[in-house]
Amino acid sequence: MATVKKSKKKPIVTAVSIVLVIAIIVTSVIVVKANSGKAQVALNTISTDTIVESVNATGDVSSGSSREYKVATVATCKEVFVKKGDKVKKGDKLATFNTETLEKQIKSLEVTYNNSRSAYANAVAQRNNAEKMLKSINKQIPSLEKKVNKLSKKSKTTTKKATTKKATTTKPTTTTTTKRVTTAKATTQTTTTTTTTAKSTQSTTKGGYDGVYEDIASISESLTQIANTIVELTDNVKTMNQLLQIVVSTITEAIESGDYDAESIAEKCGEAMSKAIKEGIIDETQLIIESGVAVDMVEAAVKNIDYAAIAANIENSDSAQLTAAQIQLAALYAQREVYQATAGSKLDTTQKQIMTTAKDALDTLRESQQELETGWIASMDGTITECDLKAGEETSALSTGIKLENMNSMVVTISLGEYDVHKVKIGMPANIKTAYGSYTGEITAIAPTATGGSSSSILDSVGSMAGISGLSSLTDTGAGVECTVSVNDPDENIIIGFDADVEVETGTYKNVVVVPIESIVLEKDGTYVYKYNEGEETVTKTRIETGAVSDTQYQVTSGLNVGDKIVATPASDYKNDTFDVKVVSKNELTTQAE
Repeated sequence: MATVKKSKKKPIVTAVSIVLVIAIIVTSVIVVKANSGKAQVALNTISTDTIVESVNATGDVSSGSSREYKVATVATCKEVFVKKGDKVKKGDKLATFNTETLEKQIKSLEVTYNNSRSAYANAVAQRNNAEKMLKSINKQIPSLEKKVNKLSKKSKTTTKKATTKKATTTKPTTTTTTKRVTTAKATTQTTTTTTTTAKSTQSTTKGGYDGVYEDIASISESLTQIANTIVELTDNVKTMNQLLQIVVSTITEAIESGDYDAESIAEKCGEAMSKAIKEGIIDETQLIIESGVAVDMVEAAVKNIDYAAIAANIENSDSAQLTAAQIQLAALYAQREVYQATAGSKLDTTQKQIMTTAKDALDTLRESQQELETGWIASMDGTITECDLKAGEETSALSTGIKLENMNSMVVTISLGEYDVHKVKIGMPANIKTAYGSYTGEITAIAPTATGGSSSSILDSVGSMAGISGLSSLTDTGAGVECTVSVNDPDENIIIGFDADVEVETGTYKNVVVVPIESIVLEKDGTYVYKYNEGEETVTKTRIETGAVSDTQYQVTSGLNVGDKIVATPASDYKNDTFDVKVVSKNELTTQAE
């Protein structure tokens, strides 16, 4: 039997193979473990491109030319010649009206206007008269003040002499009275002498003129109150002046005649005032209240003065003259206050405003009457889109009336936020899309103010960074500026009242550094990308500055250069600003995600 020899090398080869397999397995495990801690990312390479920047918004379609016919007041509709949906030509009659009720309203407004015009003219005259009277009084006051000063000095001198003389004779008079006290005559003499002494003491205590001056100051205040009372009786400057002069002259004449009784002086003032009214010196029609009540008010004010106190200090003719002069001066001061108030009053301005308002209302009503008498006429070719008038029925301010629109002229009104409105200009071309067609147009108007909410919206800020326009117009609080976009060659597919999407190209930027929108991370404090470091196989969160923006990419103004590589689509759960990554293809990354 043959003997087969086995090779001794075979086990060696087998052992080597086993070692290699184990080494490969171990290496693979090590590599997998090494890569398992790295985020897999696909990259974009920064390059240059052209950006066409645009603003996008959705707005309402409306007629570019329309006219609303409304009745500003109540009128009766005679005939209505159109209904909603009718097409009319320029010059066609739309409706006619009966304007009899307007005639009554116009006459009433004419009375109101004429009264307000008279009131304004009177207010101007009052102010002018007050200025003239104030000028006259200011001329009278200095001379009367000199007269008062002269009389006061003379009164002081006379009072001092009288006081000295009485002081010298006081003691002998008292002695004589003591010795002759047993006789009735002596008793009478004693009483008389004692009275004289007391009077002399009173004069010395008050200091002569000083006491008179204190009482006159009180009279001045009372006269001012009388003047204020007269102001309440009339708003006519001439009448004010007449009343005040009558009261002052009556008071002065009473004091000069020795009448110091307040009741008596008040009665005399009332009689003088009634006589002036009866004789037509004072125009009763210029009094705000009934004349009898006016007289009573003046008498009550005159009674407030303590004329008896004044009498106690008047010992000679000089003092009486001084008192009269002081009263006249106080009256001038009171008159000056009244005229200063009237001259500086804004009553004529107020009356002018009232007159102007009445005139505007009257003119508006007359225009409405004229228009309604002629009837409503179509001012252009168009379609009746609203009509709520009925023949024989009265209109009201709430009536819609008739609305005529030119259907051959269409516009779209859009609202832009503060970040977008500054990009558009009148005359810029626009692309308009509806559900059934596309059109061209241009910006024809931009409103000067924003409407619809606060002056800014956080959505505008976010939208601007994300390349989305008009977000503020989608909220209740975001403000927007209305822009009107014309529609070229409108047809039956664009319908008034429906929405339309508008795109306005605001700029073209050629050969600029760009970054895809999906590579950007927007945060409150700025815009970021994750930049790749090929040598270290890491990415780092990097801030960039952007400029123009399109639907797909941003212009980069700083932070990146052409050739730089960035993470194509950063994840939202990155925990670190710098970390290791494994670069894979976009397809591989997409497959793994699936």
